[in-house]
Amino acid sequence: MSKYTQLTSESIREDIEEYIDTHGIIPHEALPSERELAELLQVNRVSLRRAIAQMAGENRIYTVRGHGTFLSPPKFLEQTTTHISFTDSWRNEGHRVRSEVLRFAEEEANLKVSQTLSVPLGSPVFELRRLRLIDETPVAVETSYLLASLCPGLTSFHFGGELSLYATLSQRYGIRITRQQQRLRTTRLTEEEARLMGSEPGGSAFYMVAAGYGDDGVPVEHSVAITRADRYAIVSEANLAPKIPPPEPCDRPNERQ
Repeated sequence: MSKYTQLTSESIREDIEEYIDTHGIIPHEALPSERELAELLQVNRVSLRRAIAQMAGENRIYTVRGHGTFLSPPKFLEQTTTHISFTDSWRNEGHRVRSEVLRFAEEEANLKVSQTLSVPLGSPVFELRRLRLIDETPVAVETSYLLASLCPGLTSFHFGGELSLYATLSQRYGIRITRQQQRLRTTRLTEEEARLMGSEPGGSAFYMVAAGYGDDGVPVEHSVAITRADRYAIVSEANLAPKIPPPEPCDRPNERQ
């Protein structure tokens, strides 16, 4: 695609966004047909299709064959600079958060888990795999691994519904996870993941591997999360305050004797 075509598509996309805003289009409401939209915006239909394809690729809009193009619901935005507990973070934003437990059992630590937690291969760990929902929308499949010796009896708690794992660790075991080291890449949803999250197999997703550390800096949790990219966005903010140079030295003028 040429630079000119890209600029044209971006301009048309801005016009579509403006139309959505000024006409108060709400999620799942249909946009005008391609022909009508081309006439309203006074653009050719080939360029319009490119702009629509870009917006659909970013899940800003979606198309239902034979029915038209619709506005997608807004994504859930995660602030990476403040996010530690999934439950607490989204509750603080006014959302309802709950989980469905897919698996909760004691296992032997595999290589990656043992490396993260700095324990021998095969050490007893709890594996907690959950489907995470925000406002009843399934957005992620998350698996947490914790040393069984640090939280004996953890499997007696039911982490389905609205019970927070991190709150339970803090209140019942005195374990506070205060820092996370995260590695993020993109991936595609498997058939199982897509089925659990009500999405399409092969859809875009975030793949995040994280290590959680306690107050003492010791690794406590190894976690893996697969998150739908069509309903979830991660926002990162860098804020490096500019250094103000010190004032230039000012020599005192020589006093006349």
